[in-house]
Amino acid sequence: MSFKIYKGATMVVEGASPLAITGIAPNTNVATGDYQVVRVENGKESAKVDIPSFKTLPIAVTGVTLAPKTLSGTEGTAGSGQLTHAVAPAGATNKAVTYSMAPTTAGLAVTNAGLVSWADTVPAGAYTVTVKTTDQSKTDTAILTIAP
Repeated sequence: MSFKIYKGATMVVEGASPLAITGIAPNTNVATGDYQVVRVENGKESAKVDIPSFKTLPIAVTGVTLAPKTLSGTEGTAGSGQLTHAVAPAGATNKAVTYSMAPTTAGLAVTNAGLVSWADTVPAGAYTVTVKTTDQSKTDTAILTIAP
């Protein structure tokens, strides 16, 4: 048995069930009646029936990458460095991220825009900056090294 899906007078897809409607943006609400379906038997179409409202699926995050992978400073000298992140795929619906720093140290901070800053009181050592996506909890890290 074959089916056809219409948007108004235009057929958008036909074939055996299940059918997929393509070309609608991710995370889009589609109202009841925007699309109709017919059953085709012996070359004849049934009456059109409204497809109920639905929402298209979002595009899920598959990864995140930080750059550069290293920052450096010198103990006793304040400084800062900018990290940038890229969420994959580029068309992901929710690209929100959060940044964190470990170990937690007074005078050491990272903003949610990726700006890492340290005061002249931060001791020598290695500090890990992590970016984490809100969608799918994907992570990547960079290392801040404060040299003695």
